[in-house]
Amino acid sequence: MDLNPKRTAILSLDVQNDLVFGTKGVLESGMTDRMTALIDAGRISGTEVIHITASVRADFRDIPKDSPLWIGVRQQNSMIFGSEGAQLHECIAPLPSELVLNKTCVDPFLTTNLGQALINADVNTLILFGLWTNYVVEATARHASDIGYRVFIVSDCCAGNDADNHKWAMERILPTLAYVTTSPKVIAALQGYTPEHGND
Repeated sequence: MDLNPKRTAILSLDVQNDLVFGTKGVLESGMTDRMTALIDAGRISGTEVIHITASVRADFRDIPKDSPLWIGVRQQNSMIFGSEGAQLHECIAPLPSELVLNKTCVDPFLTTNLGQALINADVNTLILFGLWTNYVVEATARHASDIGYRVFIVSDCCAGNDADNHKWAMERILPTLAYVTTSPKVIAALQGYTPEHGND
């Protein structure tokens, strides 16, 4: 795996308290520690780090009205902008210099200026991780792949809304859109980059 840190962006996707604490296996598996290690490696190597959140108005007027996914958010009264549950989990606490972009749908390219931010950073490679695999991770990979980015999915830093959906996405869907890898391999690639051999 060749990664040029200066032309790579790490996107943390919806790693928010409501999802971290509400998704089975995230805390028990040590996933948050792996997320921290990945983000730290990116920062040390000079990689662009962008945090994506999904937070909505308390009256839900800014989200799709008839989508089953968002009906569930309404029923659980979760992901409310400004609430503790909608805040980014402490494992990836953003630095003041890092962008935090909030969306009100699944695909972050649609209701944020992520596309412009990536152009401004002059990146050609994206490293994705977050919650959930079969929603925001897959949606981001589909969009990014379609518009020409080289995409890596960090499998051990992702979880689905259930284990079967995570496995299906990782084994059957995402390998057709991106390169599925692990956090140790990404960290090693960022740490081992040399201008003579890295991806431009």
